[in-house]
Amino acid sequence: MTLAARFLIPLILGFCILTCAWAEPVPVRIMIGSSEAALAPRPVFDGAGVLAPVQIVSLLGASRVDAENGDMIVTAAAGQAGTIKPVYVNGVRMIPVDKLIALIGGERSWDAAKRTLTLIAHLNSVEFDENTLKINCSFPVRVTTKTWDGNIIVDVANTKLVSEAKEVYVGSPLVSKARLGQYDSKTARVVMELVRNTGYSIDAQGAVSQVQIKVGDGLVPPPTVAAQPAKSDKTYAVRGIKVQHVDERSFNIVIATSNKSAASTVLKVSPPQIQINLPGARFDDTCEVEGKHALVNPELTKSTSGAQLLLRLSRPLAYSIDVRDTETIVYVRPPDKSGGTLSNKVVVVDPGHGGKECGAQAGGCSEKIINLQLAKQLSSALEKRGAHVILTRSGDDQLGLSARSKIAIDASADFFISLHCNSNVSPNSATGIETYYHQQLPSPKLLAYAIQSGVCKFTGMYDRQARSDRVLYQSGLGVLRGLAGSDIPGALVECGYLNHSSDRAKLKEESYRAKVAEGIVAGLRAYIEGIPIQ
Repeated sequence: MTLAARFLIPLILGFCILTCAWAEPVPVRIMIGSSEAALAPRPVFDGAGVLAPVQIVSLLGASRVDAENGDMIVTAAAGQAGTIKPVYVNGVRMIPVDKLIALIGGERSWDAAKRTLTLIAHLNSVEFDENTLKINCSFPVRVTTKTWDGNIIVDVANTKLVSEAKEVYVGSPLVSKARLGQYDSKTARVVMELVRNTGYSIDAQGAVSQVQIKVGDGLVPPPTVAAQPAKSDKTYAVRGIKVQHVDERSFNIVIATSNKSAASTVLKVSPPQIQINLPGARFDDTCEVEGKHALVNPELTKSTSGAQLLLRLSRPLAYSIDVRDTETIVYVRPPDKSGGTLSNKVVVVDPGHGGKECGAQAGGCSEKIINLQLAKQLSSALEKRGAHVILTRSGDDQLGLSARSKIAIDASADFFISLHCNSNVSPNSATGIETYYHQQLPSPKLLAYAIQSGVCKFTGMYDRQARSDRVLYQSGLGVLRGLAGSDIPGALVECGYLNHSSDRAKLKEESYRAKVAEGIVAGLRAYIEGIPIQ
Protein backbone atom coordinates (compact mmCIF):
# COMPACT_ATOMS: atom_id res chain seq x y z
CA MET A 1 0.00 0.00 0.00
CA THR A 2 1.39 3.37 -0.97
CA LEU A 3 1.84 6.19 1.54
CA ALA A 4 -0.85 8.22 -0.25
CA ALA A 5 -3.32 5.37 0.03
CA ARG A 6 -2.67 5.05 3.76
CA PHE A 7 -3.80 8.66 4.23
CA LEU A 8 -6.59 8.61 1.60
CA ILE A 9 -8.50 5.60 2.96
CA PRO A 10 -9.07 7.10 6.47
CA LEU A 11 -10.17 10.36 4.90
CA ILE A 12 -12.73 8.60 2.71
CA LEU A 13 -14.00 6.56 5.67
CA GLY A 14 -14.22 9.68 7.80
CA PHE A 15 -16.15 11.51 5.10
CA CYS A 16 -18.59 8.60 4.81
CA ILE A 17 -19.12 8.49 8.57
CA LEU A 18 -19.65 12.29 8.68
CA THR A 19 -22.08 12.12 5.75
CA CYS A 20 -24.09 9.38 7.45
CA ALA A 21 -24.18 11.39 10.68
CA TRP A 22 -25.55 14.46 8.91
CA ALA A 23 -28.08 12.32 7.02
CA GLU A 24 -29.58 10.93 10.25
CA PRO A 25 -32.89 12.73 11.01
CA VAL A 26 -32.81 14.84 14.18
CA PRO A 27 -35.83 14.95 16.58
CA VAL A 28 -37.43 18.41 16.79
CA ARG A 29 -40.41 20.20 18.34
CA ILE A 30 -43.37 21.74 16.49
CA MET A 31 -45.15 24.65 18.16
CA ILE A 32 -48.65 25.51 16.92
CA GLY A 33 -48.72 29.07 18.11
CA SER A 34 -47.57 28.93 21.73
CA SER A 35 -48.49 25.27 22.34
CA GLU A 36 -46.38 22.25 21.44
CA ALA A 37 -48.04 19.80 19.08
CA ALA A 38 -48.58 16.44 20.75
CA LEU A 39 -47.14 14.12 18.12
CA ALA A 40 -45.87 10.56 18.34
CA PRO A 41 -43.37 9.63 17.13
CA ARG A 42 -41.58 12.97 17.36
CA PRO A 43 -41.17 15.14 14.28
CA VAL A 44 -37.69 15.16 12.72
CA PHE A 45 -35.47 17.47 10.73
CA ASP A 46 -33.85 15.67 7.79
CA GLY A 47 -31.47 18.45 6.75
CA ALA A 48 -33.92 19.91 4.24
CA GLY A 49 -37.07 20.44 6.28
CA VAL A 50 -39.27 19.22 9.12
CA LEU A 51 -41.22 15.98 8.75
CA ALA A 52 -44.14 15.23 11.07
CA PRO A 53 -46.39 12.22 11.70
CA VAL A 54 -49.55 12.40 9.61
CA GLN A 55 -51.74 13.24 12.63
CA ILE A 56 -50.50 16.81 12.31
CA VAL A 57 -52.99 17.13 9.46
CA SER A 58 -55.94 16.86 11.85
CA LEU A 59 -54.22 19.05 14.47
CA LEU A 60 -54.18 21.79 11.84
CA GLY A 61 -57.91 21.41 11.18
CA ALA A 62 -57.52 19.61 7.86
CA SER A 63 -58.59 16.16 6.68
CA ARG A 64 -56.81 13.59 4.53
CA VAL A 65 -57.63 10.71 2.22
CA ASP A 66 -55.04 8.21 1.00
CA ALA A 67 -54.81 7.85 -2.76
CA GLU A 68 -54.19 4.49 -4.46
CA ASN A 69 -50.60 5.43 -5.30
CA GLY A 70 -49.81 6.18 -1.65
CA ASP A 71 -50.12 9.97 -1.88
CA MET A 72 -52.29 11.91 0.56
CA ILE A 73 -55.10 14.17 -0.60
CA VAL A 74 -55.34 16.90 2.05
CA THR A 75 -58.34 19.23 2.41
CA ALA A 76 -57.87 22.37 4.50
CA ALA A 77 -60.47 23.85 6.85
CA ALA A 78 -61.11 26.57 4.26
CA GLY A 79 -61.90 23.96 1.59
CA GLN A 80 -58.85 24.03 -0.65
CA ALA A 81 -57.37 20.59 -1.42
CA GLY A 82 -54.10 19.26 -2.77
CA THR A 83 -51.93 16.18 -3.02
CA ILE A 84 -48.86 15.70 -0.84
CA LYS A 85 -46.40 12.83 -1.18
CA PRO A 86 -45.49 11.36 2.21
CA VAL A 87 -41.95 10.52 3.32
CA TYR A 88 -40.98 7.41 5.28
CA VAL A 89 -38.58 7.76 8.22
CA ASN A 90 -37.57 4.51 9.92
CA GLY A 91 -40.69 2.90 8.53
CA VAL A 92 -43.00 5.68 9.80
CA ARG A 93 -45.02 7.62 7.23
CA MET A 94 -44.52 11.36 7.69
CA ILE A 95 -45.55 14.51 5.90
CA PRO A 96 -43.35 17.48 4.91
CA VAL A 97 -44.65 20.33 7.07
CA ASP A 98 -43.59 23.03 4.61
CA LYS A 99 -45.78 21.49 1.90
CA LEU A 100 -48.69 21.11 4.33
CA ILE A 101 -48.50 24.77 5.41
CA ALA A 102 -48.18 25.90 1.79
CA LEU A 103 -51.46 24.09 1.07
CA ILE A 104 -53.58 25.06 4.08
CA GLY A 105 -52.08 28.53 4.67
CA GLY A 106 -49.97 29.95 7.46
CA GLU A 107 -46.40 30.84 8.28
CA ARG A 108 -43.53 28.82 9.70
CA SER A 109 -40.42 29.91 11.56
CA TRP A 110 -37.46 27.56 12.13
CA ASP A 111 -35.15 28.03 15.12
CA ALA A 112 -32.12 25.85 14.40
CA ALA A 113 -30.53 26.44 17.82
CA LYS A 114 -33.64 25.23 19.66
CA ARG A 115 -34.60 22.71 16.95
CA THR A 116 -38.10 24.14 17.00
CA LEU A 117 -40.53 24.90 14.17
CA THR A 118 -43.25 27.43 15.04
CA LEU A 119 -46.46 27.60 12.97
CA ILE A 120 -48.59 30.74 12.81
CA ALA A 121 -52.09 30.73 11.31
CA HIS A 122 -53.42 33.15 8.70
CA LEU A 123 -56.59 35.16 9.26
CA ASN A 124 -58.06 34.78 5.80
CA SER A 125 -61.41 36.58 5.94
CA VAL A 126 -64.24 37.96 8.05
CA GLU A 127 -67.95 37.72 7.26
CA PHE A 128 -71.15 38.72 9.03
CA ASP A 129 -74.41 36.83 8.60
CA GLU A 130 -77.55 36.51 10.75
CA ASN A 131 -76.05 38.59 13.58
CA THR A 132 -72.97 36.34 13.67
CA LEU A 133 -69.43 37.44 12.93
CA LYS A 134 -67.34 34.62 11.44
CA ILE A 135 -63.55 34.86 11.52
CA ASN A 136 -62.02 32.35 9.12
CA CYS A 137 -58.46 31.19 9.81
CA SER A 138 -56.20 28.73 8.00
CA PHE A 139 -55.97 26.41 11.00
CA PRO A 140 -57.32 26.31 14.58
CA VAL A 141 -56.67 29.37 16.74
CA ARG A 142 -57.62 30.65 20.18
CA VAL A 143 -59.29 33.98 20.80
CA THR A 144 -59.98 36.38 23.64
CA THR A 145 -62.70 39.02 23.63
CA LYS A 146 -63.47 42.22 25.48
CA THR A 147 -65.61 45.32 25.11
CA TRP A 148 -64.23 48.84 24.98
CA ASP A 149 -65.63 52.21 23.91
CA GLY A 150 -68.77 50.77 22.31
CA ASN A 151 -66.87 48.05 20.43
CA ILE A 152 -66.44 44.28 20.74
CA ILE A 153 -62.74 43.51 20.38
CA VAL A 154 -61.64 40.02 19.31
CA ASP A 155 -57.93 39.19 19.58
CA VAL A 156 -56.85 36.13 17.59
CA ALA A 157 -53.66 34.72 19.10
CA ASN A 158 -50.68 33.47 17.07
CA THR A 159 -52.22 34.68 13.84
CA LYS A 160 -51.16 36.94 10.97
CA LEU A 161 -53.68 39.00 9.02
CA VAL A 162 -53.52 38.27 5.29
CA SER A 163 -56.97 39.43 4.30
CA GLU A 164 -56.87 42.40 1.92
CA ALA A 165 -59.95 43.74 3.69
CA LYS A 166 -59.24 46.18 6.49
CA GLU A 167 -62.88 47.10 7.02
CA VAL A 168 -66.04 45.06 6.45
CA TYR A 169 -69.31 46.96 6.11
CA VAL A 170 -72.08 45.23 8.07
CA GLY A 171 -74.89 47.76 8.38
CA SER A 172 -77.06 45.64 10.68
CA PRO A 173 -79.25 47.17 13.42
CA LEU A 174 -76.59 46.11 15.95
CA VAL A 175 -73.23 46.27 14.14
CA SER A 176 -72.16 49.00 11.75
CA LYS A 177 -68.89 47.45 10.55
CA ALA A 178 -65.92 45.28 11.44
CA ARG A 179 -62.32 46.48 11.31
CA LEU A 180 -59.31 44.20 10.85
CA GLY A 181 -55.70 44.84 11.83
CA GLN A 182 -52.47 43.30 13.12
CA TYR A 183 -52.46 44.28 16.80
CA ASP A 184 -48.93 43.01 17.40
CA SER A 185 -46.51 40.62 15.68
CA LYS A 186 -48.44 37.53 16.81
CA THR A 187 -52.00 38.79 17.33
CA ALA A 188 -54.59 39.71 14.71
CA ARG A 189 -57.46 41.90 15.90
CA VAL A 190 -61.06 42.24 14.71
CA VAL A 191 -63.15 45.10 16.09
CA MET A 192 -66.94 45.13 15.77
CA GLU A 193 -68.30 48.68 15.98
CA LEU A 194 -71.71 48.50 17.65
CA VAL A 195 -74.66 50.68 16.68
CA ARG A 196 -75.92 50.38 20.25
CA ASN A 197 -75.00 48.61 23.45
CA THR A 198 -75.79 44.89 23.28
CA GLY A 199 -74.54 41.48 24.38
CA TYR A 200 -72.62 38.74 22.61
CA SER A 201 -71.63 35.12 22.94
CA ILE A 202 -68.72 33.24 21.40
CA ASP A 203 -68.81 29.76 19.90
CA ALA A 204 -65.17 28.74 20.28
CA GLN A 205 -64.48 25.90 22.70
CA GLY A 206 -60.71 25.66 22.58
CA ALA A 207 -58.97 26.20 19.25
CA VAL A 208 -61.11 26.40 16.11
CA SER A 209 -60.54 27.36 12.48
CA GLN A 210 -63.73 29.42 12.29
CA VAL A 211 -64.54 31.64 15.25
CA GLN A 212 -68.22 32.58 15.51
CA ILE A 213 -69.39 35.48 17.65
CA LYS A 214 -73.15 36.01 17.89
CA VAL A 215 -74.40 39.49 18.74
CA GLY A 216 -77.76 40.16 20.36
CA ASP A 217 -79.62 41.36 23.41
CA GLY A 218 -79.59 39.00 26.36
CA LEU A 219 -76.40 37.22 25.33
CA VAL A 220 -73.42 37.01 27.67
CA PRO A 221 -70.90 38.30 28.45
CA PRO A 222 -72.59 41.74 28.41
CA PRO A 223 -70.43 44.58 27.08
CA THR A 224 -69.65 47.61 29.17
CA VAL A 225 -71.52 50.81 28.45
CA ALA A 226 -70.03 52.53 25.42
CA ALA A 227 -67.33 55.10 26.04
CA GLN A 228 -67.40 54.64 29.82
CA PRO A 229 -64.13 53.89 31.62
CA ALA A 230 -63.92 51.27 34.33
CA LYS A 231 -65.55 52.36 37.53
CA SER A 232 -63.96 52.40 40.94
CA ASP A 233 -65.04 49.74 43.42
CA LYS A 234 -66.58 52.45 45.62
CA THR A 235 -68.01 55.87 45.18
CA TYR A 236 -65.61 58.54 46.34
CA ALA A 237 -65.53 62.22 47.07
CA VAL A 238 -63.71 65.02 45.27
CA ARG A 239 -62.47 67.12 48.17
CA GLY A 240 -60.69 69.91 46.38
CA ILE A 241 -59.12 71.11 43.13
CA LYS A 242 -55.98 73.19 42.83
CA VAL A 243 -54.58 75.03 39.82
CA GLN A 244 -50.82 75.04 40.29
CA HIS A 245 -49.04 77.78 38.33
CA VAL A 246 -45.81 76.39 36.82
CA ASP A 247 -44.94 79.20 34.41
CA GLU A 248 -46.71 81.46 31.94
CA ARG A 249 -47.39 78.56 29.55
CA SER A 250 -47.75 75.61 31.95
CA PHE A 251 -49.86 74.54 34.90
CA ASN A 252 -50.99 71.47 36.85
CA ILE A 253 -54.48 70.52 37.96
CA VAL A 254 -54.45 68.59 41.26
CA ILE A 255 -57.70 66.80 42.13
CA ALA A 256 -57.82 65.62 45.77
CA THR A 257 -60.04 62.54 46.26
CA SER A 258 -61.06 60.28 49.14
CA ASN A 259 -60.16 57.13 47.14
CA LYS A 260 -58.33 56.32 43.94
CA SER A 261 -60.30 57.55 40.94
CA ALA A 262 -60.93 56.02 37.53
CA ALA A 263 -60.26 59.27 35.69
CA SER A 264 -60.38 59.57 31.93
CA THR A 265 -60.05 62.55 29.59
CA VAL A 266 -61.52 63.90 26.37
CA LEU A 267 -59.54 66.37 24.25
CA LYS A 268 -61.04 69.03 21.97
CA VAL A 269 -59.32 71.67 19.86
CA SER A 270 -62.19 73.78 18.58
CA PRO A 271 -62.91 75.23 21.09
CA PRO A 272 -59.80 74.11 23.02
CA GLN A 273 -60.67 72.19 26.18
CA ILE A 274 -59.80 69.13 28.26
CA GLN A 275 -62.68 67.24 29.83
CA ILE A 276 -61.78 65.17 32.91
CA ASN A 277 -64.33 62.49 33.75
CA LEU A 278 -64.45 61.09 37.29
CA PRO A 279 -66.95 58.18 37.23
CA GLY A 280 -68.41 57.28 40.61
CA ALA A 281 -67.27 60.56 42.13
CA ARG A 282 -69.21 63.30 43.89
CA PHE A 283 -68.11 66.79 44.84
CA ASP A 284 -67.88 67.49 48.56
CA ASP A 285 -70.00 70.42 49.70
CA THR A 286 -66.79 72.24 50.57
CA CYS A 287 -65.05 71.40 47.28
CA GLU A 288 -63.80 74.46 45.42
CA VAL A 289 -61.13 75.45 42.94
CA GLU A 290 -58.04 77.09 44.40
CA GLY A 291 -55.47 79.00 42.37
CA LYS A 292 -55.64 80.25 38.82
CA HIS A 293 -53.78 80.48 35.56
CA ALA A 294 -54.33 82.81 32.62
CA LEU A 295 -54.67 79.90 30.14
CA VAL A 296 -57.45 77.97 31.88
CA ASN A 297 -60.93 78.44 33.23
CA PRO A 298 -61.97 75.34 35.27
CA GLU A 299 -65.65 74.44 35.48
CA LEU A 300 -67.14 71.81 37.82
CA THR A 301 -70.13 69.88 36.50
CA LYS A 302 -72.02 66.68 37.29
CA SER A 303 -72.48 63.85 34.82
CA THR A 304 -74.74 60.79 34.77
CA SER A 305 -71.78 58.63 35.81
CA GLY A 306 -70.23 60.93 38.41
CA ALA A 307 -68.31 64.19 38.51
CA GLN A 308 -66.70 66.12 35.69
CA LEU A 309 -64.10 68.86 35.49
CA LEU A 310 -64.00 70.89 32.30
CA LEU A 311 -60.83 72.86 31.58
CA ARG A 312 -61.69 75.63 29.14
CA LEU A 313 -58.38 76.68 27.54
CA SER A 314 -57.40 79.89 25.82
CA ARG A 315 -55.35 77.88 23.32
CA PRO A 316 -54.73 74.17 22.53
CA LEU A 317 -52.36 72.56 25.04
CA ALA A 318 -50.86 69.10 25.50
CA TYR A 319 -51.36 67.14 28.70
CA SER A 320 -50.74 63.90 30.56
CA ILE A 321 -52.57 62.45 33.55
CA ASP A 322 -51.29 60.68 36.66
CA VAL A 323 -53.85 58.85 38.84
CA ARG A 324 -52.63 58.26 42.40
CA ASP A 325 -54.27 56.84 45.54
CA THR A 326 -55.88 60.05 46.81
CA GLU A 327 -55.20 62.54 44.04
CA THR A 328 -55.22 62.83 40.30
CA ILE A 329 -52.78 65.21 38.63
CA VAL A 330 -53.18 66.58 35.11
CA TYR A 331 -49.98 68.11 33.76
CA VAL A 332 -50.81 70.72 31.11
CA ARG A 333 -48.00 72.03 28.92
CA PRO A 334 -47.38 73.77 25.60
CA PRO A 335 -46.91 71.07 22.95
CA ASP A 336 -43.50 70.32 21.44
CA LYS A 337 -42.35 72.75 18.74
CA SER A 338 -45.18 75.19 19.51
CA GLY A 339 -44.68 78.92 19.97
CA GLY A 340 -43.60 81.45 17.39
CA THR A 341 -45.30 81.26 14.02
CA LEU A 342 -45.68 78.76 11.23
CA SER A 343 -43.34 80.90 9.14
CA ASN A 344 -40.27 79.78 11.07
CA LYS A 345 -41.03 76.04 11.10
CA VAL A 346 -39.63 73.17 9.04
CA VAL A 347 -42.38 70.79 7.91
CA VAL A 348 -41.72 67.43 6.26
CA VAL A 349 -44.64 66.42 4.03
CA ASP A 350 -44.79 62.72 3.18
CA PRO A 351 -46.89 61.54 0.20
CA GLY A 352 -47.70 57.95 1.14
CA HIS A 353 -46.74 55.01 -1.09
CA GLY A 354 -44.92 55.49 -4.42
CA GLY A 355 -43.13 53.36 -6.99
CA LYS A 356 -44.31 49.76 -6.84
CA GLU A 357 -46.31 50.59 -3.71
CA CYS A 358 -49.43 51.99 -5.36
CA GLY A 359 -51.65 52.01 -2.29
CA ALA A 360 -55.42 51.89 -2.74
CA GLN A 361 -56.83 51.53 -6.26
CA ALA A 362 -60.39 52.44 -7.26
CA GLY A 363 -62.25 53.97 -10.19
CA GLY A 364 -59.10 54.28 -12.26
CA CYS A 365 -57.33 56.23 -9.49
CA SER A 366 -54.12 55.27 -7.75
CA GLU A 367 -53.58 56.42 -4.17
CA LYS A 368 -49.89 57.14 -4.71
CA ILE A 369 -50.77 59.74 -7.37
CA ILE A 370 -53.48 61.44 -5.29
CA ASN A 371 -51.13 61.51 -2.29
CA LEU A 372 -48.44 63.29 -4.31
CA GLN A 373 -50.95 65.83 -5.65
CA LEU A 374 -52.13 66.50 -2.09
CA ALA A 375 -48.54 66.84 -0.88
CA LYS A 376 -47.60 69.37 -3.55
CA GLN A 377 -50.67 71.50 -2.82
CA LEU A 378 -49.99 71.31 0.93
CA SER A 379 -46.36 72.27 0.28
CA SER A 380 -47.51 75.32 -1.69
CA ALA A 381 -49.99 76.35 1.02
CA LEU A 382 -47.32 76.05 3.74
CA GLU A 383 -44.70 77.95 1.74
CA LYS A 384 -47.15 80.82 1.20
CA ARG A 385 -47.11 81.25 4.96
CA GLY A 386 -43.33 81.18 5.10
CA ALA A 387 -42.76 77.61 6.27
CA HIS A 388 -39.81 75.64 4.95
CA VAL A 389 -41.15 72.42 3.38
CA ILE A 390 -39.35 69.16 2.59
CA LEU A 391 -41.10 66.48 0.52
CA THR A 392 -40.09 62.88 1.20
CA ARG A 393 -40.69 62.25 -2.49
CA SER A 394 -41.42 64.64 -5.33
CA GLY A 395 -41.97 61.95 -7.98
CA ASP A 396 -43.03 58.33 -8.29
CA ASP A 397 -40.32 57.08 -5.95
CA GLN A 398 -40.49 54.10 -3.61
CA LEU A 399 -39.41 54.69 -0.01
CA GLY A 400 -39.39 52.48 3.06
CA LEU A 401 -41.34 53.57 6.12
CA SER A 402 -38.23 54.17 8.21
CA ALA A 403 -36.62 56.17 5.41
CA ARG A 404 -39.50 58.64 5.46
CA SER A 405 -39.22 59.45 9.17
CA LYS A 406 -35.41 59.51 8.86
CA ILE A 407 -35.70 62.38 6.39
CA ALA A 408 -37.47 64.41 9.08
CA ILE A 409 -34.97 63.44 11.76
CA ASP A 410 -31.95 64.22 9.57
CA ALA A 411 -33.44 67.62 8.68
CA SER A 412 -34.19 68.45 12.36
CA ALA A 413 -37.74 69.11 11.22
CA ASP A 414 -40.40 70.61 13.45
CA PHE A 415 -43.31 68.56 12.08
CA PHE A 416 -43.98 65.47 9.98
CA ILE A 417 -47.25 65.01 8.09
CA SER A 418 -47.96 61.85 6.08
CA LEU A 419 -50.78 62.02 3.51
CA HIS A 420 -52.88 59.02 2.49
CA CYS A 421 -56.26 58.01 1.04
CA ASN A 422 -58.42 55.46 2.81
CA SER A 423 -60.08 52.36 1.37
CA ASN A 424 -62.08 49.38 2.61
CA VAL A 425 -63.45 46.10 1.33
CA SER A 426 -66.96 47.37 0.54
CA PRO A 427 -67.12 50.29 -1.93
CA ASN A 428 -69.27 53.29 -1.00
CA SER A 429 -69.70 52.00 2.56
CA ALA A 430 -67.43 54.45 4.42
CA THR A 431 -66.60 58.11 3.94
CA GLY A 432 -64.74 60.90 5.70
CA ILE A 433 -61.46 61.99 7.26
CA GLU A 434 -59.40 60.43 10.04
CA THR A 435 -56.00 61.36 11.46
CA TYR A 436 -53.63 59.08 13.36
CA TYR A 437 -51.06 59.88 16.04
CA HIS A 438 -48.50 57.56 17.62
CA GLN A 439 -49.44 55.68 20.79
CA GLN A 440 -50.62 58.23 23.39
CA LEU A 441 -47.81 60.75 23.00
CA PRO A 442 -49.24 64.11 24.16
CA SER A 443 -47.84 66.40 21.44
CA PRO A 444 -48.55 64.13 18.42
CA LYS A 445 -52.03 63.56 19.86
CA LEU A 446 -52.73 67.30 20.02
CA LEU A 447 -51.30 67.78 16.51
CA ALA A 448 -53.58 65.07 15.11
CA TYR A 449 -56.63 66.54 16.85
CA ALA A 450 -55.80 70.01 15.52
CA ILE A 451 -55.28 68.78 11.94
CA GLN A 452 -58.42 66.63 12.07
CA SER A 453 -60.45 69.60 13.29
CA GLY A 454 -59.00 71.87 10.61
CA VAL A 455 -59.49 69.51 7.68
CA CYS A 456 -63.07 68.62 8.65
CA LYS A 457 -63.89 72.31 9.18
CA PHE A 458 -62.51 73.37 5.79
CA THR A 459 -63.82 70.44 3.71
CA GLY A 460 -67.12 69.73 5.46
CA MET A 461 -66.28 66.02 5.33
CA TYR A 462 -67.55 63.48 7.84
CA ASP A 463 -65.38 63.53 10.97
CA ARG A 464 -64.07 60.01 11.63
CA GLN A 465 -62.00 61.48 14.47
CA ALA A 466 -58.35 61.57 15.41
CA ARG A 467 -57.19 58.33 16.94
CA SER A 468 -54.12 56.55 18.25
CA ASP A 469 -52.37 54.23 15.80
CA ARG A 470 -52.57 51.56 18.49
CA VAL A 471 -56.14 50.84 17.40
CA LEU A 472 -54.52 49.35 14.27
CA TYR A 473 -51.31 47.85 15.66
CA GLN A 474 -49.97 47.58 19.19
CA SER A 475 -46.63 49.02 18.08
CA GLY A 476 -48.32 51.74 16.00
CA LEU A 477 -47.89 52.77 12.37
CA GLY A 478 -44.34 52.29 11.13
CA VAL A 479 -44.02 55.71 9.53
CA LEU A 480 -44.97 57.39 12.83
CA ARG A 481 -43.15 54.90 15.04
CA GLY A 482 -39.86 56.00 13.46
CA LEU A 483 -40.32 59.45 15.00
CA ALA A 484 -40.63 58.17 18.58
CA GLY A 485 -37.99 59.77 20.76
CA SER A 486 -37.14 62.43 18.19
CA ASP A 487 -39.42 65.18 19.66
CA ILE A 488 -40.83 65.71 16.13
CA PRO A 489 -44.64 65.64 16.33
CA GLY A 490 -46.08 63.61 13.48
CA ALA A 491 -49.54 62.76 12.13
CA LEU A 492 -50.92 60.59 9.35
CA VAL A 493 -53.98 62.01 7.57
CA GLU A 494 -56.44 59.79 5.68
CA CYS A 495 -57.92 62.44 3.36
CA GLY A 496 -60.96 60.51 2.15
CA TYR A 497 -62.02 57.07 0.89
CA LEU A 498 -60.72 56.34 -2.58
CA ASN A 499 -63.25 53.53 -3.05
CA HIS A 500 -66.20 55.76 -2.14
CA SER A 501 -67.49 57.41 -5.31
CA SER A 502 -68.23 60.74 -3.65
CA ASP A 503 -64.92 60.90 -1.76
CA ARG A 504 -63.01 59.84 -4.87
CA ALA A 505 -64.65 62.54 -6.96
CA LYS A 506 -63.57 65.11 -4.38
CA LEU A 507 -60.02 63.76 -4.12
CA LYS A 508 -59.65 64.16 -7.89
CA GLU A 509 -60.63 67.84 -7.66
CA GLU A 510 -57.88 70.40 -7.20
CA SER A 511 -60.28 72.61 -5.24
CA TYR A 512 -61.01 69.87 -2.69
CA ARG A 513 -57.33 69.08 -2.25
CA ALA A 514 -56.73 72.80 -1.68
CA LYS A 515 -59.30 72.72 1.14
CA VAL A 516 -57.53 69.74 2.69
CA ALA A 517 -54.26 71.67 2.52
CA GLU A 518 -55.78 74.78 4.08
CA GLY A 519 -57.34 72.66 6.82
CA ILE A 520 -53.96 71.16 7.68
CA VAL A 521 -52.41 74.64 7.71
CA ALA A 522 -55.18 75.85 10.03
CA GLY A 523 -54.55 72.90 12.35
CA LEU A 524 -50.82 73.63 12.42
CA ARG A 525 -51.44 77.30 13.21
CA ALA A 526 -53.81 76.35 16.04
CA TYR A 527 -51.13 74.02 17.43
CA ILE A 528 -48.19 76.43 16.97
CA GLU A 529 -49.72 79.88 17.41
CA GLY A 530 -52.95 79.14 19.28
CA ILE A 531 -55.03 80.69 16.47
CA PRO A 532 -58.64 79.41 16.53
CA ILE A 533 -59.71 77.23 13.60
CA GLN A 534 -62.31 79.20 11.67
